[in-house]
Amino acid sequence: MPELPSLFDAHLHPEALSNQDLESMRFFGVERALVVAHHFAEPTAKSLLAHFDDLVGRQLPRLEKLGIRAYAALGVHPRCIPRRGLSEVLSRLPDYFQGGRVVALGETGLHAGGEEEEEAFLEQLALARRLKLRVVVHTPLQDKERHTRRILTLLRTSGVLPTRVLVDHATGRTVSAILGCGHWAGLTLHPEALKAERAVALVRKLGSERLVLNSDAGDGAGDILGLARLARLLAKANLSDRIVRRVANENAERFFQLKA
Repeated sequence: MPELPSLFDAHLHPEALSNQDLESMRFFGVERALVVAHHFAEPTAKSLLAHFDDLVGRQLPRLEKLGIRAYAALGVHPRCIPRRGLSEVLSRLPDYFQGGRVVALGETGLHAGGEEEEEAFLEQLALARRLKLRVVVHTPLQDKERHTRRILTLLRTSGVLPTRVLVDHATGRTVSAILGCGHWAGLTLHPEALKAERAVALVRKLGSERLVLNSDAGDGAGDILGLARLARLLAKANLSDRIVRRVANENAERFFQLKA
């Protein structure tokens, strides 16, 4: 069995994981991770900013202490749009991008769809365009193809460079459209979304160009060992070491513009 590459989990919610969970991920090869802003009940501008502060001030150091080099993406999830105060949150976001630990805006995007979600998405894309930020875009589990098509349309009108956008939670039915628009695609190893065997088939079919792997662990019934299992399956599938290294680690490093 060839030596497995180090893993970069490009979508993690550690605030919902125990230290033991994170230690297990590190033991099975996760050396770096992107901590992504999430959703929670009854969001307000104050609670969103407190969430951002917790991710940067508490969760990043926590992962570092457990041996995982960590970065953050901060943004307003479509399930976490406050009734009032979105402009206040967005006006504060640029401050978080000082210092190099917050490397993307996200996750933003659509969940149920509708005018409110689209407006919040477009406002965040305008901010990302102005600040030349990378963007992590959420696509929902339900009605994914329709929502992904709408997301791709909104991205085209936003003026954000396609190469600065990672459209996450892609599936076999959406990944080709995402890549075809020039974006990066996130493959999320999740029991309810994409199983490891299907991800192997997608990498075999599509190659490694602009594909990024993640677990979305911490959001519901995630699989903290999903990436490790996928890396082993990729290595057993007679794919080249170069392809495995790219999708397991190097592509995330390239997209988020991080040093090795």
